[in-house]
Amino acid sequence: MATKRRRSSSAGAGAVGCGPFLALVVIGLLVQYWWVLLIALGVVALTVALVRFATAPTRPARVRPLKSARPPKPRPVMTPPRPALVNDDLADQMRAIKQVRHIREMQEWDYEWIRLTNPQKSSHELSEIANAHFARGRSIGINYGDPSVP
Repeated sequence: MATKRRRSSSAGAGAVGCGPFLALVVIGLLVQYWWVLLIALGVVALTVALVRFATAPTRPARVRPLKSARPPKPRPVMTPPRPALVNDDLADQMRAIKQVRHIREMQEWDYEWIRLTNPQKSSHELSEIANAHFARGRSIGINYGDPSVP
């Protein structure tokens, strides 16, 4: 007669085993000690970087290009700070600053208009046209539509 073999209870299709339990333990340790893992990874990364840097061949010395014979461009002159003003002087100064700012904005607008109306001209020629225009005291924005200005 054939005798039946007995199977152990742990080795069957219905047995789960201790795998999920071990996985939960590992996840719990990772959650609790994540900072230790970050430090360890940082130490390993620094060690690898140092080893690679130490074993890398040295770079040849860089030859600096010779300085050109041209003198360097002059830096713009900085205006010294102005002393504090009294109320009347302050009002006059604010009016003057506002007027200068307005004139500068109009000149910028005029230059853009000259640049757009003469697209074939170079920037040097445009600057000459604009300087001649401003030297005559004219402005497209200020004198536009004024019949008394020739």
